[in-house]
Amino acid sequence: MGLLILALALMPVAPSFTAQPGRVVAVVLPASLLSDRDVQRQLASGLTTTFVLVARQREGNARGAARIEIRFDPWDEVWLVRRVGIDGKEDKQRIASREALEKWWSAALPVFSASAAHVALNVTLTVLPFSTAEGEDARRWIAAAQGSPLVAALIGTTLDAKPIRSWRWQTEVDFK
Repeated sequence: MGLLILALALMPVAPSFTAQPGRVVAVVLPASLLSDRDVQRQLASGLTTTFVLVARQREGNARGAARIEIRFDPWDEVWLVRRVGIDGKEDKQRIASREALEKWWSAALPVFSASAAHVALNVTLTVLPFSTAEGEDARRWIAAAQGSPLVAALIGTTLDAKPIRSWRWQTEVDFK
């Protein structure tokens, strides 16, 4: 019994992929991804955590992407969240509890627009330690500040930091 529990705990976490009208593939991410040790540490930092989803068609060059940004505001004790799917629709909210965050996180997010009735995808979820806007703001600040080259190098290295964590999945979706 103990080995079965260990095996289940070590199984990779997989999202579900659904066919939506207009030949759109949406992803439903499991809330357990937010409990990953490295992700949890970043979320607890109070800094923005960015999740970038990229879906690439296995046969062909088509790709789609979506982005999720989460930041915990310790002063107001709320989660500031934003997500943008392939359709360009932005969902920006203030969420008061971890339970509500997990529910919001697990809502379907459009990530790919298919041209055929069947699509095979490679999907990557990458976790970054800052938002795109924060990175651009810092780059502008560095460019404008004529400060120490050491400080600029340290900040530049941080902005080019490697992802915190990434997952890869494969899926096939049929449209009716």
